[in-house]
Order: sequence, then structure tokens, then C-alpha cells
Amino acid sequence: IGDDDHFFCVPKRTFPQCPKCGGDKIRNQGNMQRDYLDIIPRDDDAAVITISLEFRKNKCLSPGCGCVFYPSFTFASRYSRTTHRLENAVVRMILQDGYSYSDVSEMLEWKLSKQVVGLVYYRRLRELEANPESQPRWFRRLQGDDPKHFWRIIKRRAKPRL
Repeated sequence: IGDDDHFFCVPKRTFPQCPKCGGDKIRNQGNMQRDYLDIIPRDDDAAVITISLEFRKNKCLSPGCGCVFYPSFTFASRYSRTTHRLENAVVRMILQDGYSYSDVSEMLEWKLSKQVVGLVYYRRLRELEANPESQPRWFRRLQGDDPKHFWRIIKRRAKPRL
């Protein structure tokens, strides 16, 4: 099911443990579907696609816990509707190529508003700063020899204005 710009995915069923208490008494709380925007190379250009992911929401039945949780996905930030690949592309377009938020929004076919582009940009910058091991090679090259100076300049530019 789907077309060139929309893909449907169902992850392999697993038997999760509660992230809070580690208990294995789990009940299915219902099926969920979440849409993520992603960017993929297509011909000589790139295309923005939608990935519809279907997964289970679970509830821990251990006494005193009752935690409701979702599976964690490594391709996107928590509560995000965009993949890391798209977020990295947004950061690269703004930092390397000098595009504005509205230019990036237009290039993404208005699937993200310019306000959301700014929030995605700022969130991904914070994630990259907090975890230097996960920084892509192109991002480390941008930092150059003085990462502290780089971050001072970027933080001044990246403050979202709402």
C-alpha cells in the first residue's frame, strides 16, 4: 500500500520490557500510527516522503508501576514527526548553504512551515551539541578548530523567534 511519496511500515513484533521498572508483565494498550517526514535521494534531486509507522502502545501491569510506553525508534527524536536524516538536511541547508527558514520550507514543498523549520533546526543543534559522538562528519568539519566559537555564533543565530 502507498505511492511514491507515502510508505506504510509495521515493525517486527517484539515483547518489550517496561522502561521504568523493567517488568515483563505487559498489556497491549492499543495500536498507534504515527507519520514521519523523511528526505530521500531521488534521481538528481531529493524528495520529501511520509513514512506511516504502525506500532503498539503498551502498559506495564507490575504492581505500583502502571507505566504506559511506546517503543523507541532510533531514526527520530522523541515526540518528533521528522527523521534525523531530514533534520540533518535542514541544519545543512541553513548552515552550509545559507538558506533562510522560509527558503528551506519552500524547498521542502511547504510540508514544514518556516516556524517548524526553525524549531527543528534549533532542536537538532541542541542534540548535536549534547552528544558529540553522534555528530555527522560534515558537521564536525563545519565546526573547524574552535568548536566553542562555532557554538557561540550558532546559538546567537538559532534562537527561534515565536
